[in-house]
Amino acid sequence: MTTFIHISDLHIHQSNEHRDNINAVKLVQDITKRYQGKDLTVLVTGDITDDGCEKQYQNACRILTPLVKAGFEVLPTPGNHDYGFKGNFYTEKAQRLFQQYMLDELINYQPAQQPGIKMEHLYPMVTERSNTVFIGVDSVVGNENALLHFASGEVGLEQRDNLQNILFEFKDSDKALVVYFHHHPFDRQFGMAMDDAKKVLRMLASKVDVVCFGHDHKSEAYNGHSDIDWMLASGKSSKPTAHGKLQFREITLEQDSSSAALISFNS
Repeated sequence: MTTFIHISDLHIHQSNEHRDNINAVKLVQDITKRYQGKDLTVLVTGDITDDGCEKQYQNACRILTPLVKAGFEVLPTPGNHDYGFKGNFYTEKAQRLFQQYMLDELINYQPAQQPGIKMEHLYPMVTERSNTVFIGVDSVVGNENALLHFASGEVGLEQRDNLQNILFEFKDSDKALVVYFHHHPFDRQFGMAMDDAKKVLRMLASKVDVVCFGHDHKSEAYNGHSDIDWMLASGKSSKPTAHGKLQFREITLEQDSSSAALISFNS
């Protein structure tokens, strides 16, 4: 059995007095306490920062570090806000800062520390945990130079080719496959799906067990869409619901079944 947590769109700001920062701290505290001593993976599907500036990354690293210290496997992937101002203007500096703070300093990801390695070389990121394979995808990088489409995101040809090879590698294994990224893999409304969403979804259909994403700040669960057990859209994890609660999703994968549940607590 594998249990993992999905959070997204924290939008951490420069000021730790900002409500998003305060709620992100509460979220981490609840997860850390609730799952103390357990073997847990935490997926963070992008827009960890609000603008991708260094102070925001420093705050994000500090806020998320208790999850790592608790012994959890933290797996972040970038969103459009992590790569540029207001999620609309890509900067190479913001992209480098994600690599420095989220991959190097936060989770000590060795490949990110090698000389000459850039974000383009680091995804898809494959992490094997017990009987589950987590495959992180950078859904921003394919559009990093496309100003008019930057916010909508794109996986890009090179990553899609690598992802195809990874899926082929595990096609005959008995491991559950979980793919996670920031943008939508299908278009629910204008501008929400990444530009190559149809190509990515065709690649994933019937080959993976769970897909996790964020971006639209709406928490939704799709069971059986594209012959995938669960497609899970996270809401903005640092924003309370109308009932004043913070929430995250807990997913449990067992040999013959899977479940996804929203966990709520008072903010």
